[in-house]
Amino acid sequence: MFKIVIKNLNLFGYHGVRDSEKRNGQNFLFNVDIFFGRGNFLNSDSLEDTVNYSNVIKILKDINDNRRFNLLESLSQVLANKILEMSDLIEKVSVKIEKTSPPIKEDIESVGVEYTLRRDDLKSQDKGISESNINRKVYVYMSLGSNIGDRENNLRKAVDLINRSPYINVLKVSSIYETEPMYQTDQNYFYNIVLKAEAGRNANPFEMLGYLKGIEYSFGGKKDKRYGPRVIDIDLLYYGEMFINSDFLNIPHPGIEERNFVLIPLSEISPEFVIKGNNIKKFIEEAGLTEVVNFVKEW
Repeated sequence: MFKIVIKNLNLFGYHGVRDSEKRNGQNFLFNVDIFFGRGNFLNSDSLEDTVNYSNVIKILKDINDNRRFNLLESLSQVLANKILEMSDLIEKVSVKIEKTSPPIKEDIESVGVEYTLRRDDLKSQDKGISESNINRKVYVYMSLGSNIGDRENNLRKAVDLINRSPYINVLKVSSIYETEPMYQTDQNYFYNIVLKAEAGRNANPFEMLGYLKGIEYSFGGKKDKRYGPRVIDIDLLYYGEMFINSDFLNIPHPGIEERNFVLIPLSEISPEFVIKGNNIKKFIEEAGLTEVVNFVKEW
């Protein structure tokens, strides 16, 4: 088996969760290993029988320059898929991305992620989709809130941006509700909605999260405190029946059961929804939450 190696490609990009990373950018170190085993270069000396590393570098630069990701996990997965699509010769690709000057206080050389994708894994995914899941729809639920500026307009603009993603098709949007702030109460009341969308076949929850955080950033409002005021806040509540527990994403969202501003609009658009074995309306009734949620207007 042959391996093409791209070692320590240093590119400047704007990936990361922190506002400072998106605003100022930083250096990223890319290392890529591409494995293929069908070449026979005893009888061939043609570029057509291998993978052109210049084209791989072009893919790395194009995606790094033209897209912004909150998560290196999402960036590495997008790159690995793009590289694997280049040629049927490729059997496996490994993408490693490091932040060489991470925004942390510790004395550390770098932090990063490494993602490996095998063609057999990709074939298995495609087979599962084509044979058993071709008609299966993955429904996604999101909660949106705003308490700075024109709250209604902020929500409508955010929903429009979400719907522009090729991987997200918005199906239903709840009415607008005005809700008292939780956790940090010395701030303006929020306008809140919940929407139901269909995720595209090629979507994944980590990349979707990165897309949603990119929308938040585009509004320009800073989140100085975790539960403080913001122009727009978007939470990914559910992603089909998937369960994820990671440092970056938890699905289902862990705060759903204690938040009337999520439960009430969710019960409006999906009255059949079940939480902990109970119909959502019964769950709300028995939960006895006291948070004020007032209907404002239909979407």
